[in-house]
Amino acid sequence: MKQLTCPIASIENYNDDTRRIILDLPEPVEFKAGQYLQMVLPEKKYPFSIASCPHVQDQLELHVRPTAGSADSDRVEALLDSATELTIEVPLGDCFLTAAPKNTLILMAASTGITQMKSIIEFMAPEGFSQPVYLYWGVLSDKDLYMAELCAQWQQRHDNFHVVPVVSEPDTTPEWQGRTGLVGDAVLEDFDDLTNVTVFVSGGPAMVYATLDAFVERGMPEENMSSDIFSYAPRPK
Repeated sequence: MKQLTCPIASIENYNDDTRRIILDLPEPVEFKAGQYLQMVLPEKKYPFSIASCPHVQDQLELHVRPTAGSADSDRVEALLDSATELTIEVPLGDCFLTAAPKNTLILMAASTGITQMKSIIEFMAPEGFSQPVYLYWGVLSDKDLYMAELCAQWQQRHDNFHVVPVVSEPDTTPEWQGRTGLVGDAVLEDFDDLTNVTVFVSGGPAMVYATLDAFVERGMPEENMSSDIFSYAPRPK
């Protein structure tokens, strides 16, 4: 792990509340698809998944979305409003992919957890997808699908890649015609048998552990699921 001070190359808005931050790296950084970094502030360190592909070593991409009522989020947003550089620690995390799995890969993301999956997908894409890859992206409303266009491009380019957006609060977006409900339930609706799949999950502890229990009941070996939550917020024994 390195601590680096990185100039901010650009900050762009994906939508009303999600920002895409590009950092210039003062030296090459090797990381694995799915790892994260910590933004270092004087009072605390804040984890963010790396959205960029490991093949790119001169820049890092982050997606930052504010959390209402969170003092930590307010501090990060205030910094991004004024800073010209960020201090980071990188790489971190043991939930990553180093080679394409030999079986079906299910990537399941809640909200900006899509960033971790973006890194994994772009790592695999140059070699193509020899086995099916399913990206399930769960959001509250369709306006939160800020990378919908990029997801559609992945699906158009690769026959074995499938994206399934899932809106959990369809009442907020009555025009939505796609899947609704909980993202984990959408996977269970599509897969009767999970005995031979590899699963990556990005979300909060309650969502991740509920998914783990439901997928194990459907036949998935517990070791076939990876999530940063397992080390970041381990389940009490």
